[in-house]
Amino acid sequence: MRQKTNENKSTSCVYQELNPEMDAFLAGYLEDGRHRGLRESTIHLHDKIGHYFLSAVTETGCLKPQEMDAHSIGAACLRIRSRWYLSHIRTFLRYAYHSGYTGRDYSGVVPLFKRPQPYPSVYTAEEILKIENSVDQDSPHGKRDYAALLLATRLGIRSGDISSMTFKELDFEGNLVRLTQHKTGIPIELPMVPDVKDALKRYLQEERSYDSPYVFLRIVPPYSHISVQAITKIVRTAIAAAGIDPDGRKQGPHAFRSSLASSMVNDNIPYEVVRKTLGHTDQNAIRSYARLDLEQLRGYALPVMEAAGTFAAFLEGRCSLL
Repeated sequence: MRQKTNENKSTSCVYQELNPEMDAFLAGYLEDGRHRGLRESTIHLHDKIGHYFLSAVTETGCLKPQEMDAHSIGAACLRIRSRWYLSHIRTFLRYAYHSGYTGRDYSGVVPLFKRPQPYPSVYTAEEILKIENSVDQDSPHGKRDYAALLLATRLGIRSGDISSMTFKELDFEGNLVRLTQHKTGIPIELPMVPDVKDALKRYLQEERSYDSPYVFLRIVPPYSHISVQAITKIVRTAIAAAGIDPDGRKQGPHAFRSSLASSMVNDNIPYEVVRKTLGHTDQNAIRSYARLDLEQLRGYALPVMEAAGTFAAFLEGRCSLL
């Protein structure tokens, strides 16, 4: 039998050994994954979750995969703390059925679990204006920071594309920013709005003095382009200087992409236009921002009927329904 160990930075534990039948069952599942071309990191994850699940099944008194039934599987799932494991267990049980270990497909016994989708971090237009105005443009790198910040707040450009931006991507005569996104490889064309254009020109004419194909440079040697981490620091510093409480919201440039998308959706700009503006490849990527359109959602709210009769008396504490 194989002895399992699982180690991380803070803990080290030894899994309970499986009996020969269950161990061979799990080994077959892992070998099937390798045959299908799964990465070794994925195989390791399946090994961990499969061992955890089969240990829980064994504790119900089921000692062979052929003995698994709805009762033992359901009881094992109740013992598992991480709901995230459930989708992997369903895949494992489908393998058990198709491989002949079980006479039925018990994957439907496993409860469905969908990881909740977090709301995008969004700053209001008033907050963004305060953040922009908080940048001290008289500091040694203030004009650089301000121009980089506006590319994030006004155009929603990703930090990686800002940090590696070159002069070839800036068309001052045509008032356009043309770039190929590092994340998706998709080219996009954005308007160089007046505030962004003025900020870029002030930075290039009054502050930037070193020859480089990159637009935004470090102010100390080596004078290469600034890093993504530097842009995140610019944003965090500006938010703090503006005196804005993030209140759990993200404090990086990506939050301004969310803010721009939410603002555009709330202004009734079509999803497809918003998607192309932000350079999303997934057509459904923008729909999560619609959940933040509270003003339009209020129009669909139903009026609350006034309580009357026995129900009103119950709400007022004048009678009991028992």
